[in-house]
Amino acid sequence: MTKHLAISPASLPAIGQPFAGGFFAGRLFFGGAEHALIDAGREFEQPAQWWDRSGPRLNVRGSKSYHDGLANTRAMAEAGSAIAQKVLTMSIRGQRGWHIPAIEELQVMRANLLQLDPWGKHWPADGAGGPAQAFALREYWSSTQKSSAGSAWCLHMLPWCTPDTNWTSKEKAVRPVRTLPIKAGAFVHAASTDAPTADTDLRGLSNASAVASVIERFVNEDAGKFYGRTDALVAELAAIAGAGA
Repeated sequence: MTKHLAISPASLPAIGQPFAGGFFAGRLFFGGAEHALIDAGREFEQPAQWWDRSGPRLNVRGSKSYHDGLANTRAMAEAGSAIAQKVLTMSIRGQRGWHIPAIEELQVMRANLLQLDPWGKHWPADGAGGPAQAFALREYWSSTQKSSAGSAWCLHMLPWCTPDTNWTSKEKAVRPVRTLPIKAGAFVHAASTDAPTADTDLRGLSNASAVASVIERFVNEDAGKFYGRTDALVAELAAIAGAGA
């Protein structure tokens, strides 16, 4: 089982920008932590049955999560789903760890990505060409099975659509995604107040390495953006100044 290291919020790009083998689709909270959701793009989606075998209606007890698509997909694969087994072994742009999105992961993609032209310009399901990130005019399977056997949740990727369910023997689109955990507690600060900020004497700042260590936690080197609160930064610099006095 692959375990991904938690990433910093400062490393996340704008919605729709290339990131970690795909395109950043947004943030999702589950399992007690936030996760970055990454869309593989239209190039890697394919039509498939959720369950491609005849026989009794399947009830995959481990695929009922509305948020954790990776856990769902692993349960599907263990039960014998061909598409789940295929997605779990995919290497996309040199990255692994892909899965069939849970229904709430699909909802985040629908809510965020459809606001961008490459994703919002839909393309016929059987058409060639078109925008590389576009969604097709068809329903997409999630990895979330309904509480009763034989059906699973799906979603049309259109602005006005809501989740629905259908028999798992039906063919719909499958769009691989992956998630990366976001560092817990990063840039968390106390609630803001209107109290005036006390004057701080920073004339004792002489420890350059200590100052650099503090600043790099507040400023993203690649993006040049400041994250956090200025009073928190000043407080940490003041502590260094006081230690050097």
